[in-house]
Amino acid sequence: MKQIEKADHITIDMPMQRAERTAWVDMPMPSLKTMDRFLGWALGRLLLGSGVLLISTTEVVLKGGLYVCDRLKAGFTKLFQVYDSLPLMGQPLQAVVVDTTPKAIAPLPSTVDLLEAVKAKHLLIIGATGSGKSTIAQFLASRHSANVRVYDPDCSPADWVGLTVFGRKGNFAEIDTQMQADLVELEECMALRGEGGDSAISGRERCMIGEEFPLLADEVDIARDWLLKFARRGRRVKQFIIVISQSDSVSALGIEGDGAIRQSFAVLRLGKFAVAHAKKLKDEGLIQWLQAGKYRATLDDEACQLPDVNGYQGVTNHLPPNRPIAPVVTAETPTQQGFEPDLPSKLPENQALKMAVKILVTEGVSQSKIIKDVLGYQGSRYQQGKELFDQLTKGQ
Repeated sequence: MKQIEKADHITIDMPMQRAERTAWVDMPMPSLKTMDRFLGWALGRLLLGSGVLLISTTEVVLKGGLYVCDRLKAGFTKLFQVYDSLPLMGQPLQAVVVDTTPKAIAPLPSTVDLLEAVKAKHLLIIGATGSGKSTIAQFLASRHSANVRVYDPDCSPADWVGLTVFGRKGNFAEIDTQMQADLVELEECMALRGEGGDSAISGRERCMIGEEFPLLADEVDIARDWLLKFARRGRRVKQFIIVISQSDSVSALGIEGDGAIRQSFAVLRLGKFAVAHAKKLKDEGLIQWLQAGKYRATLDDEACQLPDVNGYQGVTNHLPPNRPIAPVVTAETPTQQGFEPDLPSKLPENQALKMAVKILVTEGVSQSKIIKDVLGYQGSRYQQGKELFDQLTKGQ
């Protein structure tokens, strides 16, 4: 065997068949020039090996977790089977009795006819905002009378279309003035009925709506007296009032000390107020009936099916044809723009006015409306207008 030494490496010239298995081969370390490449390769291989090890370890852990979950699930399933076989709530199964008796169902209440029930009564409507109080009030008012007046300081132009409205834009002074005139007219109707009976007040029927009456009671001085006097005396002369509120308490209505006056009203409760009242009565049948359908309410203590007024068109006051209602004027401003009857031309002024008043009286327009809206006398000047009215109608 020859050994040839060279500068960079050692070459062994030895036939393979003659090599022994225990022979050592001299493997020199890399030179300093190539050490940096060796270290980089070694580090990369270490990192790759670590990644493979981490993945393998995670795989083993997950498989073990799945196995544990599977065994726990099987164990709980068996526990459920054992638990279901135990006595029900600590009682032996043979002692458990299942009641199959049909439960008694509360009978449906009989309903009252709303229109018939309020035909000769004042009405108090209780309901939340948006429950349809105003629409129902307008619908019922049109059945009471062709002459409907509304007191609503917060209404919009789209509210109460076709009706005479007092107090728009928060004009409480106008409401006060008109309510005072209402009381004067009430006295007149009582006097006429006392002299000539019911026929003497024919055509003077009215229905007045007080929207959100607690607000009126707070802001209008005459409102309380207006409510009390019409509640006590108005029905006899066919002067009805509909009061709208979100509460039926005497304090909200401003009638503390006169709570008995509510007996003059039929009370219509809508929505949640109806259900609350039925619960107060402990009437389970009424509660179920109220909650089971639409347009259901209570009238006093009875069930009341409301009419479907979704497509209801607002009523229009019955006034002489082509004679629109005059705009509201102050107590100091006379006006003759309210009604314009068709009169022959070239009549003296007094004669024309007298004929116009005669036409209006014939067509059923009330005395107070003529005095206020045609002759233009309101407030403190009302009595002066009444004297003029008497002169114009003298001999008729």
